[in-house]
Amino acid sequence: MKKVTIHFNIIILLLLLGFLYSCSSLKITRPEEAYVAPNYTPKPSVINLPLYINIADLQNSINKKFTGLIYEDNSFEDNDNDNVMVKAWKKEDFTLNYENNQLSYRIPLKLWIKAGFKKELLGISVSDYREINAEIALKFKSTFYINPDWTISTFTNSDGFEWLSTPVIKVGPIDIPIKFIAGSILKKNQGTISSEIDKAIKQNFSMRKYIQDVWISLQKPIKINNEYNIWLKLNPQEISSTPILSQNGKIKISIGIKSLIESYMGSEPPASKNTGLPDYKMVKTMDNNFNINLLADISYKTADTLAKQFLKGKTFTQDKKTVTVTDIKVYGSNNKMIIATTLIGSLNATIYFTGKPVYDSANATVRIVDIDFELQTRNALIKTANWLLHNKLIRMIEPSLVFPIGDKLAESKRLIQQKLSNNYITKNVLLNGQILDLYIDNIFLTPESIKVAVNFKGNLNLSFEAKD
Repeated sequence: MKKVTIHFNIIILLLLLGFLYSCSSLKITRPEEAYVAPNYTPKPSVINLPLYINIADLQNSINKKFTGLIYEDNSFEDNDNDNVMVKAWKKEDFTLNYENNQLSYRIPLKLWIKAGFKKELLGISVSDYREINAEIALKFKSTFYINPDWTISTFTNSDGFEWLSTPVIKVGPIDIPIKFIAGSILKKNQGTISSEIDKAIKQNFSMRKYIQDVWISLQKPIKINNEYNIWLKLNPQEISSTPILSQNGKIKISIGIKSLIESYMGSEPPASKNTGLPDYKMVKTMDNNFNINLLADISYKTADTLAKQFLKGKTFTQDKKTVTVTDIKVYGSNNKMIIATTLIGSLNATIYFTGKPVYDSANATVRIVDIDFELQTRNALIKTANWLLHNKLIRMIEPSLVFPIGDKLAESKRLIQQKLSNNYITKNVLLNGQILDLYIDNIFLTPESIKVAVNFKGNLNLSFEAKD
């Protein structure tokens, strides 16, 4: 009986030794967690800001400025003793038109001219002055220039005139036509009227003020969601303009504001403090497309949770050896993802895989691809558990490393689109835009998460709207 007991204990001991031998433990050095600065540069956008000068409004403004008597010369002695006095009254409203990059004016006037001579003959002063009454339409053309400091300059020149009634000089009961004399006198005084027109245009359209207001307003962050504290921030960098055009009775100046547009989550990002307005720059064409740069996050905690849902408890068998996954964690090591996988069974160890995060546009997910055993893990397994070095284990792990991001991108797009539709960023500046598509620019690793650099593409316009 004693011998049987001894034999039984020996058998149990041998079984335990065999079990312990078959279920070996392995300690593998954990790869260093490290991150490099991402190679990521947000794409700038060009925000289109069409400025319009309504020709009808400008015409009304100029007509209000010029009323009644608009020119008067009451001296025969001025202008080098020209022996001329002139009065000009507005006959009817001035008319304006813009074509071929020039603003043209027609100015109907009533004229009274008194001209003659005064001479000394044989010590006797002799003079003869006659009055002329006429109606005339003066014509002018103005060319617009935008100066580097965003002020507007106009250069107005005479474009001739047409007589509406024949100018005559009264000599007793007889009227004598003298078109040549009246026309000559008129040409000397057109400069005064054209100068007044230039002043009226500058006073009625302060372009620099409009641009400065927009430039500063764009730098204030726009909150697009209260629940998640999502912000849209614009950082304007430069401004340009295409040549001035005429469109539907208006003078159109197309302004392009080059800006970085980024989205943030959390507390309000600080507003940019770039108050200096860049110099005006002329370009031939304007790019109306815009880019909103968004950094979407997949935290490592979220990635761990999603991976565990698919992988934890799964068993892998190879050559009568079996291991079961009990835990999985992901983190970054330079430009690679590290997948730390804890196993129990025929091998008790935490082994490490490497991989690369990529965006799968077909499924709107971030997947870890090019999965392979980390170098130290491979070297350790070759010595102690080379039966694990099979692609079957990688093929089992790979499907669990897929992280959906489509819903997050769709919600971000929806929230941003809401703020791009009829949104007054100031009292009179209206923001309107449309997101047409999205692209993934880059994926990189940070200490907290996998960052997905998203680029929303579309068009974006600003406009001035009258609003009390």
